[in-house]
Order: sequence, then structure tokens, then C-alpha cells
Amino acid sequence: MALIKETPEAKSWIYDILTEAGIRLPTIEGYSVKEDRVTALFERFKSTVDVEKWSTEDILTLLAKDQNKDDWADRIVLASALRVPLYLVLWRDGQEKFRILSVAIKNKVKLSVHDEELFDSCKDLAMWMSDLKGIQVSKRFIEPGRLASIDQCLRLYGVPWPGNLDGFLLNPKTRNANVIFEFSRTRKFPVKTHNINLYFSQDINRWKPLDILRKELDVPLYIVIWSSEEKLTKIHRLHRITERGLDFNKTELLEKEQIVPWFGQFLKP
Repeated sequence: MALIKETPEAKSWIYDILTEAGIRLPTIEGYSVKEDRVTALFERFKSTVDVEKWSTEDILTLLAKDQNKDDWADRIVLASALRVPLYLVLWRDGQEKFRILSVAIKNKVKLSVHDEELFDSCKDLAMWMSDLKGIQVSKRFIEPGRLASIDQCLRLYGVPWPGNLDGFLLNPKTRNANVIFEFSRTRKFPVKTHNINLYFSQDINRWKPLDILRKELDVPLYIVIWSSEEKLTKIHRLHRITERGLDFNKTELLEKEQIVPWFGQFLKP
């Protein structure tokens, strides 16, 4: 009986370097936007048993034992700053049962989990999600064979799982959001020469929600260009989105040894 983290996103080697240095970079598995507002944050687990068999106490116990358990508190802080719910979605392969729970902080100390919905079909799940989504947040998916069953069925009903947030950091003293990150892997071009605006028109519905998110949080958004074949990264700070593409007010090239101090700057009180 287990809950399994399953995501189609390719994880960058940058996360490993940060983890080794003791820097947590929490992620959000999905966030929905509608009418220029963020409407909800989402996490999800694949269950090895029927989703109804989990008690909320069992789920809380597993979240408390999660190696990334501190990330849950940070996600709740982010949801609170946005004034939106943080939902946890459970599903099981081969079954059209989807359980929706909300995750919050009880008495400013402990995690709490509450049941919200139980859907008997993926169509019902898609209809529920469509009410929360305006812009189609999901990125264009390139690599076949890596989509989880929940992603496949939602796409059949024209409501892809909301796009994810690749990372964010909170100020350790104030516990306010400091910065958000979008990781973008380059395959065709070297990191140094990669021009992300070449794909702007096809990725516009990737960038619009991120722009809405950064404006609502009032924090900078950094776009991290990386490659599986290189240890060099290029980092853009987004200034604005125009009709022609992404406009940056700062771009840096970082070698592997510069990554930890660069991310660490956002954790200074």
C-alpha cells in the first residue's frame, strides 16, 4: 500500500547539486489559471490500492514521512499567498476513480488533509478541472511514452493536467515567496547559443500562466536553460512578455560550481 510520485517532467541535474548542498527547491505539480488569476495549486500521487482505502490519517502519516515533507509546508505558504486551495489528487492505474483532497496547515503547526471530491470517471475529473482553468497551462509534450494514465485520460477530454512550477524559494525569515523558476531543457542547441524565443509562438500558453503567477506573487521569474549533455546553464530574468516574445532584463551564464551560490542568494534573510 503506497502512494507514488509520478510526473512526466524530466528532472534536471541542477536539482541534485542543490540537494547535495542542502538547498531545497520545492516544486508544484500543477497550477491552474483563469481570467488572469491563479485558481488552485495541485499535487498528485498514484495509489497502489483503491483510492478510497486511504484514511486521511494514513495520508498524513505518509506526507510526514516524505523525504520532501518540508516542501508541503512551503506549498501551503504559496497557496495562502495566492489565496487558493492546495489540492492533492489520488488515482490508481486501470481505474476511473479520482479522489481530491485539500492540504492545509492546522493551528499554524500541523498538516491537515480533508476530502473534497470523489469522481467516478475521468470525464468528471476533467469537467471539475475545466472550471478552474482558463488558459491551457500545459506545455507541449514532446516525449511519448512518459505520460501517466491520469495525463492520458485528461487529454482525451481536452483538459490536460495543469502545467507545473519547476521551483520556488521562500525567504527563510519572513516565509514570503522570494522567487520562482522555470527550467527549460535544450536538446538541439548548446546552452550558450540557445534562443528560447525561437519557440515563443508555440509555447505562448506556457509563458502566459507563469507571467500571471509571478505578478500575483510579485516575485521575479528566472528561466533556467539547461542540457543533459552540459554542465553550463543560462539564466534569464523575465522582464515582460511582448507580442514578439520574452523580454529579459538580465541574462547570466553559470558554470556548475556557480550554481549553489547563485541559488543560495535567495535564501539570505
